[in-house]
Amino acid sequence: MKMEVDSNPGDSKKVEFSALSSNAIKCKSTSHISPDQHVVLRLPSEGIKIIELRNSGLISLGKFGCFEVSGILGYPFGQTFEIIEDNKVKPIRSMTDQTVDIPEEEETEQEINKDTLTQLFTNSAENNQNIINIGSKIQKLTSEEIDKIKKSGASSDAGQKIIEQIIAGHGGFDKKTIYSQQKYLKRKQQKFLKRFSVEYLGGSQLLEYSILRDLQKVLDMSEESMALLMTYGNVRPGGNYLLIDETGGVLLYAMMERMQGQGTITIIHENEHPNIIALRYSDYPIELQERMVKTINWLQVVEPENEKIIWEDLPGEEVDSMKSNKKVQYYRRQKRANDINSVIDSVSRGNFDALISVSSLDMTGVLPYLIPKIGGSRPIVLYNQFKEVLLDIQHYLSNDKRVLAPSIYESRVRPYQTIPGRLHPMMTSRGYGGYVLWGTKVIPVEGGLTAVGRGNQLKKKSTPVEDAKVKSEASLDSKASETPEPAKLS
Repeated sequence: MKMEVDSNPGDSKKVEFSALSSNAIKCKSTSHISPDQHVVLRLPSEGIKIIELRNSGLISLGKFGCFEVSGILGYPFGQTFEIIEDNKVKPIRSMTDQTVDIPEEEETEQEINKDTLTQLFTNSAENNQNIINIGSKIQKLTSEEIDKIKKSGASSDAGQKIIEQIIAGHGGFDKKTIYSQQKYLKRKQQKFLKRFSVEYLGGSQLLEYSILRDLQKVLDMSEESMALLMTYGNVRPGGNYLLIDETGGVLLYAMMERMQGQGTITIIHENEHPNIIALRYSDYPIELQERMVKTINWLQVVEPENEKIIWEDLPGEEVDSMKSNKKVQYYRRQKRANDINSVIDSVSRGNFDALISVSSLDMTGVLPYLIPKIGGSRPIVLYNQFKEVLLDIQHYLSNDKRVLAPSIYESRVRPYQTIPGRLHPMMTSRGYGGYVLWGTKVIPVEGGLTAVGRGNQLKKKSTPVEDAKVKSEASLDSKASETPEPAKLS
């Protein structure tokens, strides 16, 4: 793939991609925005959106406007853009980077930027107790005037002007504290600025997107808990893992990203087909997904011999004599039988590198079938949103000599508000994210284990003096035993 690097007015490196050849292998770019790839769009309102980039497509962001995909291609991930006229975009430094003009009474407009905001706010009050925020009594700018400004020019200029007019028309803005002024400005930027940033769609971003849509579908799992699962599960390129995933494939997606397309993941499911809908955002080729991801249901795990498909290949002459539709059907059935039997044989052989589970199943009923499938010195990692469930599993595994030191962990990173003079956690953040149980599969010694304690420790080697003393005491005892007792008088 040929590419050229040019500089642009936004001081960002843009990579110009040439057209891919017809026989080129489609792969994911992790450094630059490329066409035919799923990405995350982060909006000023702190919302996120997953889209697929079409080279000549047009993306709509609702009230934030529309933009052409071709305008963002080649820039590095993390770049922020602003929508201008004719659905064009321009790169900017950050989501909050801007110049704001705040007019003063009977004076010219004063242009300030992010670096001089503090100087503007130094004359603010120490508290907000004298501010009475009652609609039109404190804000002179009406909604009709805001709509008029929106239609007056380019989208980016309109957003700037609206923020300037709102701040200028606010009767109590100068009475706010510095921190309140900054928060007020940020809220208006989130509402009126036509900006967005493009991020790489990794496992963490996909989980964040799933949490915002439906937290229960990912079983309340947090990004920290998912990181614990893959860390304790030793997920790496080239590994062979046994997986139970009830998050719709979010954990599977994250594992495939970490494995970098190398290795296999065998998913156990309880339905006719597994729910791995999250893979629709994966840009890996279908051939790679079929090679990495294998599926097997619980009945095939519990009764492998009864669930195997009995298949015998027909002679080549008979296959050649079939009609085209019959031949296609024959090869399809042959492939299905071979795939199912191959997965059943693989699970029966076992020796997986780890068992990773995110499930609401009663694991004490299925672990007897899964523990023998894990290799020695390999991890067993189980997730559940309720600690009490994992406590029952921990008690069950504590009585199993094949699992060493099952322990329950919880990890939570709490976001903090950090500004000069103010440091406290965000009060609206989540306070939970599930629990992870981790143990190590071991192979007990045949014939049982011999406990070694104080009573079984080797005696300390005695000195020659101690040996002579022991011998003398032994000889005295022997002589005393040989001396006859005096006769008793009758």
